[in-house]
Order: sequence, then structure tokens, then C-alpha cells
Amino acid sequence: MPDRSSTAKLPDRRSSRWTGQRAKRRAEFVEAAIAAIETHGPAVSTEKVAKHAGVARPQLYRHFQDAEDLHHAVGLRAAELIIAEMAPLLTHPGGPPSHMIGQAVRTLVRWLADHANLYRYLTQRASTGPPGQRDVVADIKTTLGTQLSALLAGYLAAFDLSTRIADPIAFGLVGFVESATDRWLTEPRGLTQTELTDYLSGWIWGTLDHVFRAAGVVVDPDEPLPPPPVPPA
Repeated sequence: MPDRSSTAKLPDRRSSRWTGQRAKRRAEFVEAAIAAIETHGPAVSTEKVAKHAGVARPQLYRHFQDAEDLHHAVGLRAAELIIAEMAPLLTHPGGPPSHMIGQAVRTLVRWLADHANLYRYLTQRASTGPPGQRDVVADIKTTLGTQLSALLAGYLAAFDLSTRIADPIAFGLVGFVESATDRWLTEPRGLTQTELTDYLSGWIWGTLDHVFRAAGVVVDPDEPLPPPPVPPA
């Protein structure tokens, strides 16, 4: 007779395929939601999201617990997109300080400008969401701040300077660029995106130059820097 106990332990491949299909479909709906937000603005309705996805609204919610679940999934995907662009610039930099700063600032400002509706959607959800809901914008800034802090700590250590100030500098700079760009998106006052990027880059270098000069170190912003060593823990 067949060993029923061993047969019962075999994986249910149909269940695995169904789970994979649901995950894929859910991801497609998230992309459709982002497209709807980019097109119609941060106050987009779930009906328009469903229309972008090519389904009826009830079918959309078969893949999400409720509207908050959809909002959360959109936030996580948006975080993935912006961090994917910024992480290489903060974890594997190269060239002169002026180039590294300009490239990072330009990328962040461009992303926020190109995805202004999605950015507004995230910030509005952070302020109007239910208590205890994770603030995706804060999470993004924390991730970028942590990466920049590690980069700065490496260069501070290379010049025999204290790495204790890396965190406040890094998180301050990330918040500075995000806040300034946020205001510019609302009130550009005739300032072009290129001008904003150039000003922000110059101000950031001024801050870092002050830190180095205060310690008696002069760094040429136009001379390439070697890869920073890993700072001591």
C-alpha cells in the first residue's frame, strides 16, 4: 500500500503558484496605483486606480485588506524607487566632492520634481493616516541619512576627524534638501530646477568645508577623493 503519510507532506505546487500569481497581481495593482497618482494627483480615488489597473473596484480590493493596505503598499514601492536611485551615489561614490555632492542633490531634486504628485501623496498620507501608521517619507529620509552618515564618517576618519558628527550632519543635509525642494515645488518663485540644484550643492559644500576648515583641514572640492575607509565602530 502507498505511504499516505509521506504523500501528505509533499508541497502543494498549486498553492505555491496561486500565491505567486496573487503577489504578482498585487504588484501590478501597486504600479497602476502609482500611475494613477502621477496622472490625477495625490487625491486620486480608488475608482481611478482600478480604472488604470483595468479592473472593477471590488476586484482591486481582493488583493488588499482595505484602502490603507493599498496606500501602505504604494508607499513601500515609492521608497524602493527613490532609494534605488540614491543608494549607489551614497554607498559607492567617486570623483571630486563637488561632483559627488552635485550628482546626489541633482538626483534627489529631479526625482522629487518628476514624481511631485507621488511625493505629495506620501506626505499627505503621513499627516492624515491612522495613528501608528509608518511615515514612509520619514523612513526614506532615515535610510538616506544613514547611508550618507556612513559615507561622511568614512571621510572624517580618513582626515583623522571625529566621526561623532557624521549623523547630525548627514540627517541635517538630507532634511535640508528635501525641505527646500518641497517648498520649491509649491513656490518656485522663478527659480529653475538647475538653479535650485546648484544653490543647494553650493550650500552643502559650504557646510562641509566649514567642518573641515574648523579642524584645520583644507579640501579642494574639485580634486578627486579616494574611496573612504570604513570608519571604526
